[in-house]
Amino acid sequence: MSKRLYRKENNRVLGGVCSGLGEYIGIDPLFLRIFFVLWTIMGELSVLAYLILWVIIPREGSAEAFRSEDLGIRIRQLGQEIGMVFHEPSRQLVIYAGVGLIGWGVYYLLQRLGLTWFPFEYSWYIWPVILILAGAFVLYKSLAGHK
Repeated sequence: MSKRLYRKENNRVLGGVCSGLGEYIGIDPLFLRIFFVLWTIMGELSVLAYLILWVIIPREGSAEAFRSEDLGIRIRQLGQEIGMVFHEPSRQLVIYAGVGLIGWGVYYLLQRLGLTWFPFEYSWYIWPVILILAGAFVLYKSLAGHK
């Protein structure tokens, strides 16, 4: 039986994307959540990437795979799920949002004060390095699990 990627209903904070990805690649979802928070603080397209993953990765228990003709239905479901999250946010989501907002504020305050710790355009170098390290970590966890 092949392993399938699903958004997990248990251990979810927002849409279950990080929980499902973590289970699929064999790492703690906390690392993925921290990655998305840091990615958001750095001003990149993390929110868009997360929303795309939320739309294309099916919910746990759903037998359906993503098909382009179902895009409208999936986007409507995304809107309904986001509405439910805003009406009843989990404690973890509030904590991640708070940490993210504080980090974002500190980052931009330091930038405005001229106290940047990156003397060059960070996204040119930092994100490729982070992706390489993340890939190496995933490979290490995958290979260590097969011993």
